[in-house]
Amino acid sequence: MRKFTWIFLLICVCQSCRLYPPYHRPELGLPLEWKYDANDETTDINFRWWREFGDSVLDDLICEALDYNRDLKVAICRVFEFAAQLQITRSQLYPQVNATGLAIREESSLALTPILVELTRVNNDFNLLANVSWELDLWGKIRSASDADLARVFASIEARRGVVLTIVTAVATTYLQLRQFDAQLEVSRKTLQSRIESYDLAVIRYKGGLISEMEVYQADSEVQDAKAQVINFELQVQQQENLLSVLVGRYPDCIERGLTLDELEVPKCVPAGFPCELIEQRPDVLEAEQLLIAANAEIGAALAQYYPDITLRGYYGYESRQLHNLFSSQARTWLYGGSFSEPIFTGGRIEGDVNLTKAVRCETKYHYEQTVLNAVKEVDDALIAHQKAHELVIVQKKRVDVLTQYLDLAWLRYYNGLTDYLNVLDAQRNLFRAQLDYAQAQGLTLITVVDLYKALGGGWVLDADEGLPIPEADDDTI
Repeated sequence: MRKFTWIFLLICVCQSCRLYPPYHRPELGLPLEWKYDANDETTDINFRWWREFGDSVLDDLICEALDYNRDLKVAICRVFEFAAQLQITRSQLYPQVNATGLAIREESSLALTPILVELTRVNNDFNLLANVSWELDLWGKIRSASDADLARVFASIEARRGVVLTIVTAVATTYLQLRQFDAQLEVSRKTLQSRIESYDLAVIRYKGGLISEMEVYQADSEVQDAKAQVINFELQVQQQENLLSVLVGRYPDCIERGLTLDELEVPKCVPAGFPCELIEQRPDVLEAEQLLIAANAEIGAALAQYYPDITLRGYYGYESRQLHNLFSSQARTWLYGGSFSEPIFTGGRIEGDVNLTKAVRCETKYHYEQTVLNAVKEVDDALIAHQKAHELVIVQKKRVDVLTQYLDLAWLRYYNGLTDYLNVLDAQRNLFRAQLDYAQAQGLTLITVVDLYKALGGGWVLDADEGLPIPEADDDTI
């Protein structure tokens, strides 16, 4: 017994062997700061930032999306899928035990075997066996595959968190875009009403002989232009509502509104952190790194094919021709032993497998590095976009104020006969376009905040991910 104990312990120690090279995170040479100067006063990005807008409707929509979005449920189920694959792979590390039973009655052919006598033509066979087989993972083939599957589980978790990041920012962006279209639709409707009044006034003045018929047609063309803009924004509002409905897991429906575009709060300080933090807080970067770890571990499984496969086998049970003798001592049967298989010539198959895994690791490494490059670029883009959008709002607001005064003066000069109607039309068109551009700039400023938090990732993703209503693995719904 002591000898068998030492052999068992030796086997367990040998099975800890792994042939793949140790994993080291690639040297990325990340910059120490962003290309665009960020606000260093605030670096905390681990809170639920969408609450900074102060809109409870937006908060409710995001919570609803986290509960019911179908893409997120797919990502959740995919984690279960990879976890199940890991369980399957790890099971090969342990002895496989199963029970078999047999009960047959057979009549042999005398024509085929003439030496049989009539009494031995009919035979029974009953057996009940416990079978054991254990593939010794001395070279770490199974453990390397298990390590790769474990890394893929972690990668699927990061992919799920990436979906959380995408859904939250998509809901926020879509809602803010909807409020922008609402504002532009309101401007268009007010402009349409104003132009209808101008048209009615032009008709009265034409009938009074004060203006020509051409000015009436000019006023009417402006009415039709405003109607076209109203229809265009009504279409965009409906499409945006449909998109938001799908994001939160509903069929297309009307969306409740909260604060107006003017009432929504723009965070004064948007945090940026440092470039080196991206590799620890962006789900896509973490996912890419886990896939690199998995590709590195697969090399060990491929190299292990050069070494022999050793399997221990055995069974214990009873076998008898008569059922009533099945559990007697004479019916007892057992076997134990082992086998090994060593590849001698495979035509380069194993070498090809090893080269394949190394090529995949190289490919995955460059994919990881490119993911980090894109992450840094997206943050810099978001930082400069937010700053310039904020400056654009100020400019557009000033433009609206100036053009409003310009239109008032144009009407005054027109009523006094100092200018023609074309100057009024020109002032109306410019003000209408400026008002639409101002609403667009307001929406863009809010959306760039969302883009920046999306680019940065952060601990809020973990917080939102932990609160997901994850179904059980045996839930029929998945």
